[in-house]
Amino acid sequence: MTKVPTRQARLAHAAKHAELWNAGRKDEWVASWRTIIPAGVRMFDPVGTEEKTGFEAATTHGWDLFQQLLRITMLTVQVNGDEMAWVCENRFGTGEDIVTVHSIETFAWDTDGDLLIKTYYPMPERVGADDDPYTHILEGKPGHHS
Repeated sequence: MTKVPTRQARLAHAAKHAELWNAGRKDEWVASWRTIIPAGVRMFDPVGTEEKTGFEAATTHGWDLFQQLLRITMLTVQVNGDEMAWVCENRFGTGEDIVTVHSIETFAWDTDGDLLIKTYYPMPERVGADDDPYTHILEGKPGHHS
């Protein structure tokens, strides 16, 4: 018996992901993630950086770092087999000082329900273990500390 979340559960999470984020509704946003992470989670955010593991690393850590600086528009969601992908328009910054970048984010579950998340953002060719991969996007933005 597979523990992969149903197609309906994955689409339901995707449908409210940006709305809950943008509204600052952290508890509901985290609860929504729990509906599609039935087991372990590993994440490359973005691909090319060190692997992050665990539910908090994949959810609340990013919220705490970026929610005040980032607004998300979900552009498309695709669910195929045991995988899902979405493309988002991400607006970093405040007021008139906003940088817009697109991300591609992929989600692959194994039969035990373990999830692998990979995110793709515009990044420098090489990002070292001690580098902040978002520095070139967020440089000078209020609340960002390099």
